[in-house]
Amino acid sequence: MSFELNMPGRIIFGTGSFERLSEQIARYGKRIFVICSASAVRAGFIDRLKKQDPALCYTVWDRVAGEPTPQSVDAAAAEVRASGCDAVLGLGGGSVLDTAKAAAALAVNDGSVEDYLEGVGRGAVITRKPLPFIAVPTTSGTGAENTKNAVISSAEKKYKKSFRHEMLLASVALIDPALTVSVPPAVTAACGMDAVTQLIESYTSVKSNPVTEAWCAQGLKRAGSLLKAYRDGGDIGAREDMSLCSTLSGLALANSGLGAAHGFAAGLGAYRNISHGLACAVLLPHIMRLNIPAATEKYAQVGRLLTGKPYPDDREAAKASVEFIERLNAEMGIPSGLGFLNISPEEAAGIAQASMGGSMNGNPVKLDAEAAEEYLLQLI
Repeated sequence: MSFELNMPGRIIFGTGSFERLSEQIARYGKRIFVICSASAVRAGFIDRLKKQDPALCYTVWDRVAGEPTPQSVDAAAAEVRASGCDAVLGLGGGSVLDTAKAAAALAVNDGSVEDYLEGVGRGAVITRKPLPFIAVPTTSGTGAENTKNAVISSAEKKYKKSFRHEMLLASVALIDPALTVSVPPAVTAACGMDAVTQLIESYTSVKSNPVTEAWCAQGLKRAGSLLKAYRDGGDIGAREDMSLCSTLSGLALANSGLGAAHGFAAGLGAYRNISHGLACAVLLPHIMRLNIPAATEKYAQVGRLLTGKPYPDDREAAKASVEFIERLNAEMGIPSGLGFLNISPEEAAGIAQASMGGSMNGNPVKLDAEAAEEYLLQLI
């Protein structure tokens, strides 16, 4: 047995921990470049941060809207570079955090982010250590505060690919569940199902190890709290559980990879304007059924963890894992199939090809582009 683990330099988790953020930031200097969305400003997060330590100087770039594109990331990196800042703070959801971590790296390395993307870039590798990156999530889903990749999309070129390197890991990841209480139900559902999908796919990945499996097991025990958070956004206990699910899923996927639900979600995201979390949610039960024959024991344990029931028979337990996810999706109004996307058979080949990213490598059932197209045709 052998494995390696990659994680942020420091993880701070807890309700109210946002009030300690300036203490962490001050370790890296006084000039901080903040990347966020306009909604983070409206929510008052920036004002709250500025009051913590008046000696710190913030430049706020609140232009993140939607998933990162090569153009938006390059623009953010240029602003970071011009600012002469000491560190970069990402405050927001997964798109904000991916933009910030990429910008922190590109500010001190040459070229466009597209040069570094897996499968579509020119194979460039960062050679200079990025600026210190502090990650503060305001949603519970992607776990991007703990990952070593930034996902970049291009609608024009039909791809959704990762900029990946160990040096992209955050210097500090600060997770305060209280920052997520205002997230609306639909976003809570999509983000939460992204985290649940990451827990299941990391746990069942062919590249999992005892540590990632332990992380995922702790998260899967709490996955039922997603429905509570969806129904009552102010339920801080449920928000804490989902923040922990997101945190653990990010740590796990950074060290064990994912599976076909995430693979296909990337392909769908390249061809349709669908949130990544929603795509994962719709795909997850179908991919679980596909994989169960190849990893019955793993999915059986997933079923036991999700339901809290002992299930002596592995097949029954594995079946229960899928049924749990289907019920959860139904309770939150998530579609049971891909029909709402109106994907034509002619598009399936392109989507399948766009799905052939790193996530597919961890899937228990191996899928090449041809097999992926055949499977996708069954879902549309």
